[in-house]
Amino acid sequence: MPDTLRLLAALFSTLLISTPLIADPMHISVSVPGPGAASYIPVELIPKIGADRAEGAEVRVEFSPGGGNSMSELLTNNADFAVVGLPAAMSARLKDPRVIALAAINDLPLYVLLVRQGLKGEVKKISDLKGKTIGLHTNSTTSKTTSQQVLELIFRRGGVAPGSYRIVTVGRRWDSEALMLRTGAADAVIGDEPNATQMVEDKVAFQLLHLGEPETMRTYAGAGFLRGALIGRKDRLDKDSSKSETMVRIVQRTLQWMASHTPEEIVGKLDGRSPEERDRLIDLLKKYPRQYSKDGKFSARQLRETEIFFIDSQAGNPAAESFRIESMIVDRWAGRKD
Repeated sequence: MPDTLRLLAALFSTLLISTPLIADPMHISVSVPGPGAASYIPVELIPKIGADRAEGAEVRVEFSPGGGNSMSELLTNNADFAVVGLPAAMSARLKDPRVIALAAINDLPLYVLLVRQGLKGEVKKISDLKGKTIGLHTNSTTSKTTSQQVLELIFRRGGVAPGSYRIVTVGRRWDSEALMLRTGAADAVIGDEPNATQMVEDKVAFQLLHLGEPETMRTYAGAGFLRGALIGRKDRLDKDSSKSETMVRIVQRTLQWMASHTPEEIVGKLDGRSPEERDRLIDLLKKYPRQYSKDGKFSARQLRETEIFFIDSQAGNPAAESFRIESMIVDRWAGRKD
């Protein structure tokens, strides 16, 4: 073999030894309600800003009609994780001890009780909705979604007893919610931002109550509950914790990126929004800067609020009333704060 070829062969052998082979990325799937809900923007951003690739992973975001559907995807092995309201995960935990919470994503719930425009003047307070038809994104009698719990709590507090109103499913898309309100198929809905703002601006509905407003938070104990949390399964974590640890780091990296960028920069990374939707979303992010956690850590205050909200919203359910949130919190990687 000529000297040049020997030199090249030796160099190639050295490179093989000294340069590690790049492994395939860790594949992670996350089920989340949407698309379009402002609460779940951090999940949408993960692949857009490369937070997953920075941790040697590839995250696939799978949208579902609602929190109950996302929990079902997690529990039936169709997704590695779900991001839903912690109260919804608590409801699922009552029946399935595998459900655990791994990181905080939201700091402020922005649910809105919207009433169709045609009832303005007739409906002035919550008790005026007695006998009306109320729309929810999803509705389940087995595992209550967060929006179900919000509805039941504010109605009970407002003097509207269970069974004195009718529930219909309206879906999560703006056009389906708007259609149900315009046609009178629903008299009110538990809406989500930014769709709620759009329906008010388009005079499809008017706002009766907004959980993000300070006055509402003072009126309803527990209204500052943890809206969005990274939910996993204990059996998977016990078998191999690497995927859970990696996903928590990805979430924290994404939240830290959001905290250091402007609303315009955040919205600029999102797909599938019209110019009007982008402007509305930018305004929302500016109006509610507390909406997202900055670090993914569990807040002691927020966990207390969430437990208060859950127990209060599930009045009459002994299992829920004795449930303690600490039983499902795994803060090994996310950490805690006051």
